Amino acid sequence: MGKRIFRIIGYLILMGINIWLLWFFHNFLNLAILTVMVFLPVFSNLLTKWVIRRLETDWEGPYESMSKGETFYMQLKIRNRTWLGIMNCKLLISVSNLFYGTVREHEIRVPIRAKKGQTITYPVTVSKCGMIEFTVHTLLVEDFLGFVAFRTKPDSRYVISVLPNTKSDLSLELNAYMQGMTEVEESTKKGTDFSEVQDIREYQPGDKMQNIHWKLSVKKDLLMVKERVSMSSRQLFLLMELHDNENGLMEEILDCGYGIVRFMLQHQFPVSLIWWSEKNQELMTYKVDYEEQLEEGFRMIYYESLYADQMLGKEMFQAVRGSETQFLWIGNRNFGSGESLLDYGLSAGVFYGVLS
Repeated sequence: MGKRIFRIIGYLILMGINIWLLWFFHNFLNLAILTVMVFLPVFSNLLTKWVIRRLETDWEGPYESMSKGETFYMQLKIRNRTWLGIMNCKLLISVSNLFYGTVREHEIRVPIRAKKGQTITYPVTVSKCGMIEFTVHTLLVEDFLGFVAFRTKPDSRYVISVLPNTKSDLSLELNAYMQGMTEVEESTKKGTDFSEVQDIREYQPGDKMQNIHWKLSVKKDLLMVKERVSMSSRQLFLLMELHDNENGLMEEILDCGYGIVRFMLQHQFPVSLIWWSEKNQELMTYKVDYEEQLEEGFRMIYYESLYADQMLGKEMFQAVRGSETQFLWIGNRNFGSGESLLDYGLSAGVFYGVLS
């Protein structure tokens, strides 16, 4: 703004000098110069308005989802369909994480060539998951004399989803869960039996001793065996709390949930993502059978709103599904109850079973 005022003052001084010379010399050349100087700002403004109406902005970026921490390149293309170039164009760009509600503003100044325009390429590295929206919300173009800046709102957008990172250390704990906890059933650790009793029948050679129903066997004077069904033959409910804290809990929940589902998919284990939607006021369920569905499920989560209650998802799940429903719950481990399956990162924990 200060530069434009300086230019206007300088222009007026030159016009004043030319008027004095015209009065003193009565020269036709000074009259012509004065005429040009009077109409030139008007002509400059009209031409700039004509050019700015024909400017187009467009984003180009990766078509596939990116991983958190991965560097990718964005291109902003400014097309100029006129035969006039622009010396000074300022673009106001915002980069928003729609999931966390954070916005960063950027300002870029570039010249725009006649008939060609300009292409701006810059690398982007995103440190948090979510739907990342790039928006050109304002374009400022100065007239050819630099006196006035004209504003337009192209509102061109580009959205890309940034997926969590996965860690290999999930496999040690989840392998036992996926296999029905056959080996863990023999452990003395309380609560590590991840299979369920489906039926009771007479003992057959080869049955495991730990599956004998001793109380019923004493009553019937006959060995009776608990026939178990592995949890791997059933649908896994993976409940994710959409709650954040100062330690970045939400990022840990996303990383952990994404890693668990990917691990289960690799072993052909059916999974359903579950979360509480504050926007829709309902429990959302999304069944994941393959990788593309996993990415789509997380994109749906990214359009949700975070809530303050650290146990809201669990409470609503039990209210809708019933208090006896079994599931995995991922949230703040300091608020978890039930049998702890995995501590993840600084804050998040994974808990199994009927949570009360």
